[in-house]
Amino acid sequence: MKDDSHKLNTMRIECPECSQRFDVTEDFIDKTVECGSCDSQFKVSGDVMVKDKSKFYPGEKRDVHLERFASSGASAVASSPVASDVGFKQAHYQPDISADRIGPPLPRRTIAAILGVSLMLLVMIIFLLAGGKEGSMRDMETQNRFVLVGFTALLGSILVIYGMAQNMTKGIALILVLGGGLLALPVWFPGNPTSASKGVIPMQKKDDKEKPSQLNDEMEDYLFEIGYPPVAEVLENASEDSVVAVYIRNAQVGVRDKIAEYLYEETGKKSRGTSFSRGDTDRYGLILMENQTRSIDEIASFCGKFGRVNKIHRDLRVIDVTVESSKVVKLDPSKSIDPKSEDFYNQQLIALRSFDPEVKRTAVKRLAGSEPKALRDDISKTLIGILPTSQNELKLEIIKTLLVWSQPGDGADLVVLEAVRKLHQDKLVDRPAMTFLIDREVDGSEVVLMDLWQSEPVAWSDLFLKLGEGAQILLLPHLKDMDTVHLVAAADILGKVGTPPCVTYLEEVMSQQDEQGKKSLQAAIDEIKKRS
Repeated sequence: MKDDSHKLNTMRIECPECSQRFDVTEDFIDKTVECGSCDSQFKVSGDVMVKDKSKFYPGEKRDVHLERFASSGASAVASSPVASDVGFKQAHYQPDISADRIGPPLPRRTIAAILGVSLMLLVMIIFLLAGGKEGSMRDMETQNRFVLVGFTALLGSILVIYGMAQNMTKGIALILVLGGGLLALPVWFPGNPTSASKGVIPMQKKDDKEKPSQLNDEMEDYLFEIGYPPVAEVLENASEDSVVAVYIRNAQVGVRDKIAEYLYEETGKKSRGTSFSRGDTDRYGLILMENQTRSIDEIASFCGKFGRVNKIHRDLRVIDVTVESSKVVKLDPSKSIDPKSEDFYNQQLIALRSFDPEVKRTAVKRLAGSEPKALRDDISKTLIGILPTSQNELKLEIIKTLLVWSQPGDGADLVVLEAVRKLHQDKLVDRPAMTFLIDREVDGSEVVLMDLWQSEPVAWSDLFLKLGEGAQILLLPHLKDMDTVHLVAAADILGKVGTPPCVTYLEEVMSQQDEQGKKSLQAAIDEIKKRS
């Protein structure tokens, strides 16, 4: 049997720095060791040795004082006297009641109830103010009105029920009153839309010799309603494609006149429409336009600016339109002309969105002379949006106004450049338009400026100077072919903005010119050298 008596006893020590414990043998006593956890050094002595504590196991040690405590619920019951009936009346408690039912309502429920009631009352007020025959909702059909009030009643009822859960009786009574009132509104205020005939009504051909009595009743009634004879009379002697009539519903004479002016401008001012009143009231009329180059579908798209196109009768050459009140601009007479009014700029913005050319033109001119204090972004975007489709006269006014209202980066540069190119084709470009492009340094504007300068060198030379050194790029290639008037003007520009590298070329051109040309070019060369 192997002898293990030479083995040393082990003991446990604890690092005084990090309290990490280690097992070491007795031969480490009074020696310095290093902690493997925190690297601190300490001497193995009695202070760092871990002393073993006495261990006790269940049942080895008892305490008489613990006997009075029951070891379990069962033993406690067993040791207690047998329970007996008591001689007094025992208390019986009702189930707990939710605090939500007896306390004050939660804020979210109160808000929900208020929203539900407010929503239903708001729709009622809208119907009372705008649901009549002359109200702004008159074009809404009765079926759509029932959908609106039905949805409002449903949503409002849900909010009220949720908000008045503590008093459900009052909540249901409130729902019945408000919901019933809502559902009755479309009955009291039915829709009053005017719609044109749904069927396609064929037009009687010129060579058709059938009598009017042979036409179907629907067509006969419709032709009588719109007063078709003037249209038929014009078609007798004109091409069908050149004649278009617009039957206007729901518009008084003044509005119809504005519509006629608007269509006149949008169709290229080919011919002013002749207006005829129709019906027993002054709210119906027929506008007859001749010599048209626009298609009937294009003209119908213009009509969408002021109303709803009910039907395009291509055979009859008639567009049936119902004017929508919401699209007819009504400006405040005092606020729209007073720049000091708080609503002045909003009035001009409304006018810019009008179909009436005169209202739009007046607003543009007012804004051109007004400081951009409010709604600058909205007004600029609206001006940029209407610029491409405006007539030439209005285009020039809009560009002039954009000089005041537009800001770099708002997208006006390219839109104005395209408008100026079209104006240039019609020889209508003015100084504000070119000033806008040159100040913004829009690429492509220098080509238009060069054409203008060649036509009138004296009038456009000052804008050429704004091009700086870029002016010599445009002028030098044409210098040899210029007449005396253009050469003198070019020499004056080059003397102010030319660079030293162009002097050699100027000296070469000067040798081929007459006395006046040489004098002008020499003056330009001297001025360039003086600035260098």
